[in-house]
Amino acid sequence: MVKNGSQDAADRSGPIFQDIARFRGIVFDSLLRPHDITMSQGLAIMHLIAENGLRQADLAERLDIATVTTSKLIDRLEARGFVTRQADPDDRRSKRLFPTEKACALFKTIASTQSRVDTIANAGVDPAELEVALKVLNQMRANLKRSIT
Repeated sequence: MVKNGSQDAADRSGPIFQDIARFRGIVFDSLLRPHDITMSQGLAIMHLIAENGLRQADLAERLDIATVTTSKLIDRLEARGFVTRQADPDDRRSKRLFPTEKACALFKTIASTQSRVDTIANAGVDPAELEVALKVLNQMRANLKRSIT
């Protein structure tokens, strides 16, 4: 929609969200490359360390990805010695996920990488404006998530 010769903000915002997510992923992955781990794997490890013994379904929910995608992610982490799966004592159909010592040793690197990516992304942004932007983006995410559940 064009208003007074300029494009409406809602019409312009679409690609910028995809660009930010894509560029963050590229930067995150490049910073973690020396540790032979991806952003997705790193975020999964962070969640598992924060809450030891998560079920795969719970991890999928926290990462906002499909359970099939989570299963493949965990397969890769388990094969590389970052995660172990154990039967859930309350539900034999379910598996609990536990980070290994190898994952725990990488935690500080992943957390500092996430902080570094945030610093890069937020450079030159006024802290008060960033707070407002994050509030708006969190509301948009909640609106979209609510529309699909």
